[in-house]
This record gives sequence, C-alpha cells and structure tokens, in this order.
Amino acid sequence: MKKIFLSIAAIVFFPLFIAAQPLMRAQKAMDRYDYDEAIKILKKEVENEKYKSAAVPMLAECYHMQRDIFNTRAWYSRAASLADAQPKTFLYYGQALLATGEYKAALEIFRKYESFGSDGKGAFFAAHCDSVLGPWKDLKPKFEIKLVEKINTDQSEFGPVFYKGNLVFTSDYPYSLTSDKKYGWTGRGYLDMVISDPLAPEEFWGEMEKPSILDAKLNQVFHDGPCSFSTGGDTIFFTRSYDDKAKKENGFKTNLLKIFYSSRTSGGWSEPKPFFLNSPDYSIGHPALSPDGETLYFASDMPGGFGGTDLWMCRREADGWSAAINLGKVINTMEDEMFPYIKKDGSLYFASNGHPGYGALDIFCSKEIKGVWSTPLNLHPPVNSSFDDFTLSYTPNGKIGFFASNRPGGKGIDDIYEFRQKEPEFIAAKVKMSSSILQGYVKDKATQLPIESATVFILNPETGKVKITKTNAAGLYRASLESPGKLVVKAMKNGYIADCLSWPIEIVTPGAVLNAPRDLLLDKLEVNRVFRIENIYYDFDKYDIRADAEPELNKLIRIMKENPVKVELGSHTDSRGTFEYNETLAQNRAESAVGYLVDAGIDPERLIAKGYGEYQLTNECADGVPCTDQRHQANRRTEFKILGYVEETTEQGVFNPDLFKEGDVVDLFLLPSGFFYECLYNKPVATGGTNTEMNNGSGKTAKTQKTAVMLNRDLVTNTGDKYTVQIATGTIDPSILSTLDGVHSFTGPDGITRFFIGRFNKHDEAQSLLNQMVAKGFADSWIAPLDQNRQINN
Repeated sequence: MKKIFLSIAAIVFFPLFIAAQPLMRAQKAMDRYDYDEAIKILKKEVENEKYKSAAVPMLAECYHMQRDIFNTRAWYSRAASLADAQPKTFLYYGQALLATGEYKAALEIFRKYESFGSDGKGAFFAAHCDSVLGPWKDLKPKFEIKLVEKINTDQSEFGPVFYKGNLVFTSDYPYSLTSDKKYGWTGRGYLDMVISDPLAPEEFWGEMEKPSILDAKLNQVFHDGPCSFSTGGDTIFFTRSYDDKAKKENGFKTNLLKIFYSSRTSGGWSEPKPFFLNSPDYSIGHPALSPDGETLYFASDMPGGFGGTDLWMCRREADGWSAAINLGKVINTMEDEMFPYIKKDGSLYFASNGHPGYGALDIFCSKEIKGVWSTPLNLHPPVNSSFDDFTLSYTPNGKIGFFASNRPGGKGIDDIYEFRQKEPEFIAAKVKMSSSILQGYVKDKATQLPIESATVFILNPETGKVKITKTNAAGLYRASLESPGKLVVKAMKNGYIADCLSWPIEIVTPGAVLNAPRDLLLDKLEVNRVFRIENIYYDFDKYDIRADAEPELNKLIRIMKENPVKVELGSHTDSRGTFEYNETLAQNRAESAVGYLVDAGIDPERLIAKGYGEYQLTNECADGVPCTDQRHQANRRTEFKILGYVEETTEQGVFNPDLFKEGDVVDLFLLPSGFFYECLYNKPVATGGTNTEMNNGSGKTAKTQKTAVMLNRDLVTNTGDKYTVQIATGTIDPSILSTLDGVHSFTGPDGITRFFIGRFNKHDEAQSLLNQMVAKGFADSWIAPLDQNRQINN
C-alpha cells in the first residue's frame, strides 16, 4: 500500500515518441501500473543501442515506482550519463543517492539539477544533505531498535497497530486468501491485514507468535490495510484498494485507495462500509483514529493540498463526520506526508519525504497546541535511516513502539522493528541547597533539533557576574541561581548566530526548578545561505548609511566578531532609474555598508561588496507599476551571504565560546564589548531618576532601575570641548555600558548620576552623535554643555 500511495505524487516522464515495438509494449505495461512486466521487457532492450536512450530512463522509472532503491540508483546513474538526459533524471538520481545515504554525491547531483533552471526542488533536497552532513552528524541516538523475528518474512510487513493486546499489521505474504494472485505493480501478492499474539503478554520487547489472517470478512481479493482501531477495539478503519468505478488515465483504469470501516459485535465484524469521502477522483487512505475516537486522521491527494499527498482530518459530529480539514503547511509540504498515528498524549507521528530528513520517508512528530501544530521533529537514527521509515505506533502503555522500514539488514522488502527510548543523560549542575535551578533548551532555529555542547552565558546585572554552562545531548542547559535579578541568557555555538533572552527572576526558592521563558534558537551559518538584514534601507537615489540602519549593521558586526566567516554584502535598489544607474547605485550602497563594517574593525579581507541593482525585486514594483515610496523602499535593501570561513591563522579577534568551561564564572567586563547587546536592543536601555520613566524609542516606556552603576575611573576636568551628549540620568543597565564606547558618568551635588558620551567642539558634531543615540534607543538623549559644573568621570 505504501508503494501505491507514493505513486500518486510521483512525476512520471517518458520519451514523447517511442517508435520501437518493445518499448511501446513496456509503455503500455507501465500505463496500467504493471511495472513487473515492464521491467522484464525493458531489461532485454537496455543494451540495444537503438533503444537505449529511451529504455534506460524507463527502466529506472519502473524501479523507482517499485521503491527498489538500489536498482533505482543504478539505472538513474546510467540515465544521467546519456547525452540526451532530461533534467528530471538528475532530480530522481539525486533522490536515489539520498535514499542510499550517499549524501555528498547526492548534493552534487542536486546542484547539477538546479543548474537547469530552478523549480526549488534541487535546493530543497540539497538542504537535506546539508543537515545530515552538518548539524546532525554527531547526534547521539535517543532510541534503541530491534528487528521483530517471528512476524517478518521475505515479503513486505508494515503498518503495526495494537488491538486487544495483539499486534495487527499489513503484509503481502501469502497467508491465505490471495496466495494464488500476483500484483503486477510489485510482482508479489496482494496486501492483507494479519494478527500476531505476543509470547510474553506484558513484554512487547519479546517475540511474537506466527501471524494469521485477521478476519476473512475484512480482507478481500485486492489490497487491505493498513488499519486503525478504536480504543475499545469495537471499530476498525482500514485502507482498501477496491475494484470499483475509478478514473481512467491513458485509457487504463486506476484503482484508487479508499477507507472502509466495520464494527464488532458478539457476532463478529460487520460488513465493511465505505467512508463518506471516498471518491473516484482521488485517493484517501491510511486512517488513524484519535484515542478519544473523535477525530479521524488520514492521507489523501484530494484537491486543496500542498503537495503530493497531504495529511487531513475529520471531526466526529452528531450526524456523522465533518468535512475534510487539511492539517496545514506546518505539517504538509510540497512532497508526501502519510501514515499518521496519534499517541495517547495527542502527539502526531507521520512519515514524510518533504521535511528535512535522511533520504526517503522519515518519521516525524508534532503536537497540536491551542489549535496550532508544532514544527515537526525528525526522530533521527536509529528509528530513521536513509531508506523508507514509516508507520510508527506505540504500545498501550506508551513506552515501547513499532515501525516499519525497508533498510538493509532486515528479512524482506519492508520489515517491522521494535523501538524503545533511551534515558537521557543530564548534566549534573552544581546546585547549592539554598539555590534555585535554572534550565532551558538550545535548539537549531530551522530544524528545531537540540544543539549539544552549546555554551550558555547567564548574566546577573545585579552582581555583574556571568555564569557559564553547557548543553547536553537533549539541548538542555542547567545552572544554579543564588540571588534574584534581571538575568540575561545568551547561547552560542561555533557556526551559528547566537540567540539570547531576558529572564527576570524576582524570588529564589531553594530547590525550585525555573524553566526559561522560551527556547534559545541558533541560526546556522551555512555557506551560500543568504540572510536579510532587516531595516537596512536607503533614501531614494542615495547610498549613505542612515542612522536607523546602524543598529542592524551592528548586529552583523557582532555576528562577524563571534564567527570567523567571510560574507558578501549584497545591495538592491528599487526599479526607478535605468538598469545601469541602479547597478552603480547598488554597488555604492554595498561598498558603503562594507565600509561601515571595516570602520568597526572587521578585516576587509572577510568582506565583499556586491551591487545587484533592480534585478531581484521583492514585490511587484517593477518599471511602469505605480507604487508608494514605502513599497519601493522594501526593495532598497541589503543582504549578507555566507561565502566561507577564514583560515585559523586569520581568526584573531573572533570570539570563541569553546574557551569557556562548564561552571566558569567571569566578570562582565572580561567579555567583548556589546556581548549582551542583542538581548537588550529595542528594550528599555537607560532610565532617568528613580521615580521617572524613559521612552526607548519605540513609543513604550519602562520603569527605572534602582541601583546606580558607577564607572570606577579617575575624575578629570574639562579639556576645552564645549558639548557632550547626555544619554541617561539616574541609572543604566551595566550590560549596556559594554555596548557603547566612551561612556562617562558624573554624580552632581544633587546626588543624581548622569551619563554622557563624547566630547565635541562643534555643535553639529554633537548633533550627529545625538541622532545615532536616538536611533539606538536612547530617545531622551540631548546635547549638554561641557563646563566646570559638569565635570565627568572619564
């Protein structure tokens, strides 16, 4: 049934004209889905020079449709070497390499496919290769698995579910009804639902009894299964390939998938009835009933989906079932999602070859929270492999489960495996009995996977101390907290953009576990990946850096000071002006941005300026299209692309978090200037007196802090300059001091501490700095005179 369903989304292509009689017979066999017969014909012709260019890709397609991975790879390899190889050949060849775990080779083929003109799929699957070769390569297994010996045969077994303490699954092994019939698609028997009893009823990690047919009434002469039972076992929903009216393609009838259901009474199972959504125009199958029996999940290629096959659901209503509801683009992709299963805790498990995975079908998990599905998480090896992994389900107690895979090392085509979760290894944080325990998670921003060995810096501004901890295999960090404070937490790992959060703790309760307000999400710096620098806009027809752009460029400066990357600063214009003029303008803008970074101390060898002109607009505002200036401004933007990494010998000045150890405690001033800036930017950063509020530049205000922080420096007198910029009175967060150069403070006779930055002889110079400080969030800054009454701590 897996093979049938995958065919719905497959893109089949053949030569437009096949003159040879053998190839015409093979084509007709393929049209009626008799791939076994087509393979027999084509294998005789692939070495014939007259027919080779048509026969080789046809044979590759037959094996592809049969899900014979190794033959698919071998024949698409030959098809890709043909002089007239079609672009799609490289896509399918790359997918076959991906499915056999040859990720580096697959990556090159996907790039080759992209060179023909992108439909997005080459880059899409190349990203899968990057995930496996990069952040996933060192992940520690969370599960252990075991092949179930007694129930697997040399044929196909999959779709395990539990029914009254027994295991029911689907197999094409000839147990009874269909033993004398062959299915042309696979060359094997038809699928039936079978049942096996556990030898040790309380230990599903043990072996199973030899299977037998579930019930003759539920199995017909065509395909039946997989299935799903109600919690009480009195209702079954199952997939059936029914020999009934169906749509025709190329003159051949297509037996689509349908869902049937039956109820069990004292007299046995009732005659199966069709589900109301069954249609001659599309398939519907792989039913999964929720534990409460109120929702039926299923897979279908019905109109309204996002890709080949999507996951859908129907809710039970008083008079039947609701209309089909698509689970949405968080779950469904442009590829195939199928085989749903709902655990008792509401978690959705399903198979997909569209989400980031290891090759063919992988198993993912998501959970619905307040009507929104969470980002699906890949279960990783050993549950997932480069081959097809699908149809996962748990035992009633939820501790052990089963799934199917066609990976090598089994007994047949598809085999059923058992799995159980390993106990996670947690870091033993040194916690005092009088302390609370802080804990949270660090994850990859794109994949939502845990990041191990990330370094987490925890600043308590009240003490000025920074505590360092590391994450374990689950991405968990832990640390003790002895005193309350407005904590700032920052996570870093080489090769990622750091993330941080503010975490106010008002009370420390001995032994209490405090969970972070959110996960820390690190964005991977992958070569050739493009990042949009938000809010880097330019005035029309100009290329100077505006004050409102500086905070965002400062973020890039911090990224480059924390990661030894080489980047391209790419600048874009709107469509107004000629192409040639806009190319020059864009180049000037890119060079202006590069100059800003160089002035901040970034090695110019790590930077390239590239002007793209108006060739990559983000909206419809092309020449001749009326647009507002705001719409045009969206195209006047700057992006940075990761070009690579600098050599070790040139990494001087780049911050390395790995130099810090678990349990280290350091003073804030030992960390680089601006280290915690991202956690506080666009938040209240400076305050007035203890009874005042200060605007942060976003229209919001915040209460002042109570503790003044003084700089311990010598008092000096006025040097003859006339002006300075006052940025705050009363107090200022200590972590903000590290984000600014040249901050001075003065406590006057009134007892109020004032904070200044810069000394200028000319008013317009002070005005320029004032504009910058306002843009950085110090909205109440003003130009103050320098005189003997305003001496400052330098």
